[in-house]
Amino acid sequence: METQTLIRTDKLGRAKCEHCDVMLEISEFHVFDEIQCPECGKTTTVPGKLGDYYLMRELGRGGMGAVFLARDAHLERKVALKVLNAKFGQDPSFVDALLREAKAAAALNHKNIVHIYSFGQVYDQPYFVMEYVEGIHLDECINANEAQNEEGWLGIMGQVTQGLILAEEVGLIHGDIKPANILLNEQGVAKLSDFGIARFGGDQEDRILGTPLYIAPEKSRGRKFDARSDQFSLGAAFWHLLTGQPPYFGKTSREVVLHRFEIPPPDPRQHAPHLSQATAKMLMRMMAVEPEDRFPNFLAVQERIQKILNRYEEQRREKAKEEREAEKARLAAEEALKRKKRMKKRLGMAACAFGALVALGFVIFR
Repeated sequence: METQTLIRTDKLGRAKCEHCDVMLEISEFHVFDEIQCPECGKTTTVPGKLGDYYLMRELGRGGMGAVFLARDAHLERKVALKVLNAKFGQDPSFVDALLREAKAAAALNHKNIVHIYSFGQVYDQPYFVMEYVEGIHLDECINANEAQNEEGWLGIMGQVTQGLILAEEVGLIHGDIKPANILLNEQGVAKLSDFGIARFGGDQEDRILGTPLYIAPEKSRGRKFDARSDQFSLGAAFWHLLTGQPPYFGKTSREVVLHRFEIPPPDPRQHAPHLSQATAKMLMRMMAVEPEDRFPNFLAVQERIQKILNRYEEQRREKAKEEREAEKARLAAEEALKRKKRMKKRLGMAACAFGALVALGFVIFR
């Protein structure tokens, strides 16, 4: 068994080169070592095997486990494999809960939600097989040194909200919405990932799952939570993306969480004065300490986002109209100037003709 990675995998003796499909002898190497293919000369990664999946490389890790780019041994397609630590697999009730959530999340067939294909367990390690999205995680886009494109971020936020509307309709709570769990593919489609730790609305548990920067107050207290808790996290995540700064500060996770109880939702325009009042008010309402002070549901959030985006569209139409009118006025002025020049030219020619006639008359009658 291989223990080089965070998880246990089966070690392989031979595997295909990622680039030319030539079979390579890899028994002497560790999983995820990089080696040079003698056939094509390109660098390839030594895979590990977990169940029916070949793990190609690690995509990210967290407190519960890690996510890997993997290849389905039977279907020959790329997938994202989220593998949880073995300690979770040793708790049968936890595994049963994960399986129920995997089934529920797999039913969320929406273009803005990363699809879950299947669920399994190997060496006490529960794992989710998910759609692999080629693109970027939004936490890679956080930049405190540049003014962010408000309309662009609101468009992405609206896409994520569309997926959350569906989740809310079936009573599924994500539980850990953050920039790192939102992907943007090469076509500009936003996808919310990691429904693997989602919880059904109303469930209470000893474990507080979530990220301190974005976790809803009621969830941090271990109280009953629902879709409005996801709403808080979504608002906090895009507060961070739009300003480049986290909404709450603290030296420890505890201080960060307590900060949201000590002050009202912070105004994002303190860090990003270019943001519109409408967007700032929307984010602050989503991040209200009490759930009943937030929007009633994600449909209401989507309507507010669309209303703000419509204003941008109206502004573009007004600007285009002004530009058309300015262009029309410019062309009219140019035409008037041309007419003036033509008239001046005609008057000049007429004056010359009149002068010639006068001169001719003078000669004749002399």
